[in-house]
Amino acid sequence: MNHKNLIRLLLALLLIQTFTLKAQTVSLDLSGKWKFQTDVMDFRRGSLSPRYNHVLQEEIQLPGITDDKQIGYKVPYQYIDRLTRKYEYMGPAWYQRDIEIPAAWKGKKIFMYFERTHWLSSIYVDTKEVSSIDYISVPHNHDLTNFVKPGKTHRITVCIDNRFQYKTHKWNHAHTEFTQINWNGILGEMKLMAIDPVYVEDLQVYPNIANKSVKVRLQVNNETKKQFKGKASFTIAGTNYNLKNEVAVVANDSVTFIEANIPMGKNAKLWDEFNPNVYQITAQLNTSDGKNNYQHEKATTFGLREVKQGKNHVVINNRPVHLRGNVENAVFPKTGYAPVDDASWERIMLLMKDYGMNHLRFHSWCPPKAAFRMADKHGIYFEVEMPMWGKDAEPDEARYNFFRREIKAILEEYGNHPSFVLYCNGNEITGNFDFIEELTAEGIKMDPRHLFSGSTARTRVKSDQYYVSQQTNKGPVKVYEGLPNTDWDRSMESDVDVP
Repeated sequence: MNHKNLIRLLLALLLIQTFTLKAQTVSLDLSGKWKFQTDVMDFRRGSLSPRYNHVLQEEIQLPGITDDKQIGYKVPYQYIDRLTRKYEYMGPAWYQRDIEIPAAWKGKKIFMYFERTHWLSSIYVDTKEVSSIDYISVPHNHDLTNFVKPGKTHRITVCIDNRFQYKTHKWNHAHTEFTQINWNGILGEMKLMAIDPVYVEDLQVYPNIANKSVKVRLQVNNETKKQFKGKASFTIAGTNYNLKNEVAVVANDSVTFIEANIPMGKNAKLWDEFNPNVYQITAQLNTSDGKNNYQHEKATTFGLREVKQGKNHVVINNRPVHLRGNVENAVFPKTGYAPVDDASWERIMLLMKDYGMNHLRFHSWCPPKAAFRMADKHGIYFEVEMPMWGKDAEPDEARYNFFRREIKAILEEYGNHPSFVLYCNGNEITGNFDFIEELTAEGIKMDPRHLFSGSTARTRVKSDQYYVSQQTNKGPVKVYEGLPNTDWDRSMESDVDVP
């Protein structure tokens, strides 16, 4: 090979490599040892020298929680109303690591992702606070693009604050000491991600069982400030099933919504407790702004499942369903938190099936992604709730806004899962039921794939599509009093007109 041909070959390989780097979504695993320090005095918000300006002196293993390392107040007594933690810590805790941002990430969007944390997570790049997220029920995905430089090493300091960020009820099972503990830490997947600046922000799938089709809705974000064009390709895969479809894409806006109606064919199978047929759809976005090519893909599982409000029953795929289940109160005494791995949740789903059950109510909390995956796989119907209980509907605009954000985040993060059948705001709520009606009506408007209810066991709201209660406006429902019988008439003791 002569000198000129060798140069041409090297240039071609360089171009291929450059395109590949631009096309890939890449990530760095952040699990492992982190520097660590507690902050009982909360210097972060004070005028004293804050923790994030210094190299932290202790170490901790992540994913994990402070209890694992016996950090905090050593409890010298035994509670009589709940299990007792060996060590308790409530307050800001600081986690720190020096991270080199790969030079190949130049021009990409860069995110720091935590699958499960509790409650507020704040990110500091070097000495500057750049992002803060306070969801309880969904992952925290921090956008660091404008604050880190590819090719440079940054000191990343994460503050996790497990104090109550709003005046919410101490008994809700998302952060109560009475079932799971009020833990501090990061659980599950934690990573730094780089993606192209034209990317799929959200992917939602809406089944239509009548004609066995799905409506796919993409939210595409464009950070280039240029027009882009290309195509969105969809691949749907299942057991002995594969389908491809694509649509053209042209847009100038920073946010674009793309919809595609995809017939799945007469051989596509429905999802329910007896036949939990799960499909995966992958949306691949290939675009160009005329100078640069971009690629990004996002995938989700879904099932051909519809839920409707019947007269006396929840109706799944046009069949009345008798819900036989259990209430899940986030009781995991060996760890103090809900597991985030598939194996742990699969064990729970198989136990449910062994006992002839088909339903789990998540009392005042929402489980992690692994729970939905395993319920999809084994055919368990979920009722999901926000971290709301008791007086949480009493007037408090900051708390109201938190719940408005939380319901939207839950529906976006978990709404595609066929196991997610029912949604309720929370348990035994009191206070301003105009606010509860607002949340319920907005949920129905946002996502028709579920049935919605305002609250369990208290006041009904206009938009209720089902109701969970041991009492109604006529008084307690005494279903279980006396000997078992088959002639009980619900209307004698109940004024409930929904399932």
